[in-house]
Amino acid sequence: MIESLAVSEATKTWFLISLLLFLAAALRFYGLDWDGGLGAHPDERYVVGVAESLRWPDRLNPFDVAPDYAYGHLPLYLLALAGSLAQGTDCLLVGRALTALFDLGTVALTFALARRVYGEKVGLLAAAFVALMVSHVQQAHFYTVDAPLTFFVLGALLFASRLAESGRSRDALLAGAWAGLALGCKFSTALLILPLGAALTIRPSRQARGLPLLRCGGAALAAFALTNPFALANLPVFWRNLAQQANIARGLLDVPYTRQFHGTWPYLYPIVQQLRWGMGWALGLVAFGGLAYSVWRAVREPPRRAEWVLLAWALPYLAFTGALYVKFPRYLLPLTPLLAIYGARLLLRASAPLRRCAIVLVLTCSLLRSLAFVNLYRSPHPWLAASEWLYEQAEPGAAVAVEQWDHPLPLDATGYNVRELPIFDEETPEKWGEIAEILAQTDYVVIASRRGYGALARWPERYPSTAR
Repeated sequence: MIESLAVSEATKTWFLISLLLFLAAALRFYGLDWDGGLGAHPDERYVVGVAESLRWPDRLNPFDVAPDYAYGHLPLYLLALAGSLAQGTDCLLVGRALTALFDLGTVALTFALARRVYGEKVGLLAAAFVALMVSHVQQAHFYTVDAPLTFFVLGALLFASRLAESGRSRDALLAGAWAGLALGCKFSTALLILPLGAALTIRPSRQARGLPLLRCGGAALAAFALTNPFALANLPVFWRNLAQQANIARGLLDVPYTRQFHGTWPYLYPIVQQLRWGMGWALGLVAFGGLAYSVWRAVREPPRRAEWVLLAWALPYLAFTGALYVKFPRYLLPLTPLLAIYGARLLLRASAPLRRCAIVLVLTCSLLRSLAFVNLYRSPHPWLAASEWLYEQAEPGAAVAVEQWDHPLPLDATGYNVRELPIFDEETPEKWGEIAEILAQTDYVVIASRRGYGALARWPERYPSTAR
């Protein structure tokens, strides 16, 4: 009887996680061609363009294609391989399908990690939160490094938590290998040294301390070297590119596409962005509240070994990323599954009536938000619609003014005289003279996005005239 009940519970769990994965897949694979193959995300265009230029066996070095490439090379090779296997399919769509698969894997790993640390119910609820989280659904529609990076980070944390509890050498090897793959996507995951170091320090002592450390570090180095050989072969170039991107992220190097973050508050801005857009207010408040609750509990009583591993990633990563000048919401993607776990833990510790109401409320809000978000993919991208309007309205040879550092429209500018307004230039009489000259000769002015006015209108000290 007990055995049949156990089987029944296991069947119920796997049915629920399968249902969650099906729902997550539907949200992630729906509308992959959301921009008609345009490649509207600038990072995605960059990554896909470099990957498409790689060729076996004579052109495998990404620096031969893009000398300033600063991301890890693993996503490039994955897309190049997948593209070669899917001959005749648009490489952009192949990449987005890969990203959707990676994020689907993140949902599964969230369940596995939460179940190991906090139990099955927390695992199922946390996986549901990630499955419905708009930030994950959105990033699954771009082939950028963020979704694969998050997948490998969670794998590293899963095996690090096992290492902390078991002390097995196999877990040390696997934790290191997954961390090396995460590092092969983006170097900011070097912070994984903290949870892996915590796991190695607090694990039950089965062997000499140095042996698991060597295995973990060796596996990480091997995984990185195998997936980023040209980063090691061209180490000065790799470090130069990393240093440049680090300076941009910290605000030490001024570039137009990060000026939108001028005047934004460290920590507060990225958290509010998650509450407004990424998670939604209901899930976001529960998730960050869950993190605060877990820290409070850790202060009051020593956490279990696996809990230390999660905190050793969540707190340093939030402290580091939240302090950056550049605060793109996707930078927190490697943290959001842990926030979902902490939020699920918090809700399941509430009293029964409150627990049921809160879970239903958060899941309902998250489902409605994700459905509303994917509904956007039913309509043509605004740039496609704007271009079609211009094709119908603008005479051949018409002069079209577009903003500097934004996507030029119409998309096919053949037969049009497209001029660029230098809005990001410093405020000088020459700048305004050039703008006045262009506008005087222009038939149509195109503002493709908020990149220009959204950033410069909030910086009157530097752009007094433009801000007006």
